[in-house]
Amino acid sequence: MTVKFFKKTGTYNDKETGKEKRFTNFYVECGDKLIPVEPVYFPNPQFENRDPQYQGRKAVLEAFAEELPAKEGASA
Repeated sequence: MTVKFFKKTGTYNDKETGKEKRFTNFYVECGDKLIPVEPVYFPNPQFENRDPQYQGRKAVLEAFAEELPAKEGASA
C-alpha cells in the first residue's frame, strides 16, 4: 500500500472581518482513502497561551506535502 502526504492551499473571506485569508489543509492518502490531518495548537500559559512551536510544526508539514491533485472530472 502506498502512503502519500498532500496539501491544499487557497483563500477564503473571513465572515467577521471580510478580509481575504489564506488556508492550508493537509491530507494523508492511504490506498484509496484521503484522511485529513490537522496540526494541533497547544496553548502555553508560559507564553500568554500562545504556542511558539506551532508555526514550525506547520512549516515542516508544508515542506513535505505535495499539492493535492484536482479530482478527475472536476472543473477548476
